[in-house]
Amino acid sequence: MKKALLVIDAQEDFIGEQRNKNKFNYEDVDELIKNINDKITIYKKNKDEVIYIANVLANNFFYNKFFPYGITGSKGAKIDKRIKIVSENYFEKQVGNAFKNNNLVKFIKENQISEVELIGVDGIGCVFKTAKGAMDIGLKVTILSDSVGTVNPEKFIKLSTKLKILGVYYM
Repeated sequence: MKKALLVIDAQEDFIGEQRNKNKFNYEDVDELIKNINDKITIYKKNKDEVIYIANVLANNFFYNKFFPYGITGSKGAKIDKRIKIVSENYFEKQVGNAFKNNNLVKFIKENQISEVELIGVDGIGCVFKTAKGAMDIGLKVTILSDSVGTVNPEKFIKLSTKLKILGVYYM
């Protein structure tokens, strides 16, 4: 049984120092980044896969006007400079569920990964949707809560209850 760590949306626009802090008002970003990096270090040491997932949207009128974050080619779309990069396993997505990227699903299958642990942002958005997507393709899923940021802790607790019913583990 092989494991992979999915580092979700740890990008400049979402957790970076220049992010829109009114929209992405995570409680303690420095602690979040430290916890994310600690998990990456453990995975690297154990020779398990580390996979970086980035929410990258088209550079067009709609996204620039209504959700100008993670835009293709922008500095904000890049992985936050404080995040440890230990692999070239990088996949982009345009929707919440990272497993909508067929290349990610192919990578998981080719590497015989049966278990994923999720970290990153946001616990009520892309982390939640990716957890559901991982379950849909038959993976064991654990969310490492101390390494997940959310702008709405109360909603995160409610959604966590739903995921637990589906079989997602929390640590």
